Amino acid sequence: MAKQATPMKKTRARYSDAYREEALALADRVGTAAAARELGLQPSQLYQWR
Repeated sequence: MAKQATPMKKTRARYSDAYREEALALADRVGTAAAARELGLQPSQLYQWR
């Protein structure tokens, strides 16, 4: 019997403090939802960084 392939675990993305500050500045300018879409993040991530 063949062994089932196990799915690879996703690694958690780590963002630098400078990236977070820039993302929050963008969110202040264009809004949280728009900034999240532009950066490919979840809006809740930006709210947590605040």
